[in-house]
Amino acid sequence: MADYRIVACIPALAVLFDYSMTFIFSGGRDELLRLEFSPLVRYAVANDIVIVYLLFMMLFYYVVAFAALRLLRPTGLYGFGVVLLLLVAATHVLGGFSWVVRSAVYSLAVHGVSIAAVVVALAAFGYAVLQRPEKQ
Repeated sequence: MADYRIVACIPALAVLFDYSMTFIFSGGRDELLRLEFSPLVRYAVANDIVIVYLLFMMLFYYVVAFAALRLLRPTGLYGFGVVLLLLVAATHVLGGFSWVVRSAVYSLAVHGVSIAAVVVALAAFGYAVLQRPEKQ
């Protein structure tokens, strides 16, 4: 399997892409505040802390992904973790493109990818429960 230190970079880079696309194609501050889905992004824009927010989010995504994959590496759940992180990253990349596409159907598809991430997380949980040995 791929090195977890490298895989953990993918969601952080996806966040950078998402927010870069958001700020480039949103059409300005007022349009962004009106149409942006994320209340945290709207708060950052309204309070002029976008750079700090972006750097914090990238660091947060990397640290959480790194820690999760490091813990999952010796288990049978590592593959689920990688798929889950890739789905989260895909959601951010597709979300960034939503400022270019600007279609309700496209936005629903982006939400569908988010739902797929939840399904993978539930499947991993189910797998872990089924594989857990009985205590005697």
